[in-house]
Amino acid sequence: MNRLHRRQFIQRAGLAGISVLGLWGGLSRVMADPDPAPGSAPAPTGNTEAEIHSFKFGGVDAYVILEGVINMPGVQPAFAPEAKPEELEAVMQRNFESSHRLAMSLNVLVLKLKSGVVIFDSGAGQLFGAAAGRLLQGLAKIGVSPADVKTIYVTHAHTDHIGGLLDGDRLVFSSATIVASKTEVDFWLSDSPDLSGLKLDEASRKPMIEKMKQILTTVKPKLELHAPGALNPEVEMVAAPGHTPGHSMYRVTVGGETLLVIGDAVHVWSCQFDRPDWSMIFDVKPDVAIATRKKLFAKAADERTVIQAYHLPFPGLGNVRKNGNGFEWVPKSWV
Repeated sequence: MNRLHRRQFIQRAGLAGISVLGLWGGLSRVMADPDPAPGSAPAPTGNTEAEIHSFKFGGVDAYVILEGVINMPGVQPAFAPEAKPEELEAVMQRNFESSHRLAMSLNVLVLKLKSGVVIFDSGAGQLFGAAAGRLLQGLAKIGVSPADVKTIYVTHAHTDHIGGLLDGDRLVFSSATIVASKTEVDFWLSDSPDLSGLKLDEASRKPMIEKMKQILTTVKPKLELHAPGALNPEVEMVAAPGHTPGHSMYRVTVGGETLLVIGDAVHVWSCQFDRPDWSMIFDVKPDVAIATRKKLFAKAADERTVIQAYHLPFPGLGNVRKNGNGFEWVPKSWV
């Protein structure tokens, strides 16, 4: 794939006038004006209220909060960079979608466990403008204040997953322990994180690193770093590298039920289940991310595992089923 220029990406992704840094962890030096002129950022489409999906999980109250929706006018260039346009369109059409538009949910899982309220990732906060930042509104709707949150389990350090930890320089969840992979945090806080696997120009990598470091450094007093394995009787951290070096999934078991929180192991349901070998330009190690996705899909299909995905259509709950040489996404019924 030809190297993407910042201006080309911003224009093609429909992001002119806002910070690509805010969208995918840092893609451009062009930061949004803190007080942008009217019309300088794309308005979100549809409802800007926090949508909430409520369900029972192992006898406890569980929720998925729609923290935001990112609308892009195409799957490429950000996703499936390996695919020829006509090949991508054929797969998308088979799944009743078009390659010329993409809506990506930001789905935050919340569980009211006996040990306290836990959430998985924190949303983008204010980094996406009006397109996101609905987590606190959603928590209020289910009777949870920021002070009530005991633990935040972070899948990885991209800003659409950790931006909601801060309001400016202020900790939003001041009482919460923030659990993350030691590999992940060490990578982003190192002197020279290796981003050579990203399909981005060098100029786009520097602000990405700076933003990660700024957030992680600010929340460092609240961080609790772990290697993969059992964290407590209810939650296990599962290594799922590739998208980022320490990208992690969380296997949650409550009352005999199990749910696997997969973060960004998959982004675009309408092509990456059919073609798990299609990556995205922000994978730090694309080949490793592909191997992780294939292993996840095969195991989840064999074991009939219920998964919860951050970017699949809200609420991102469902199963994986084998389909020929690929797989397919089977959303859970809402009722």
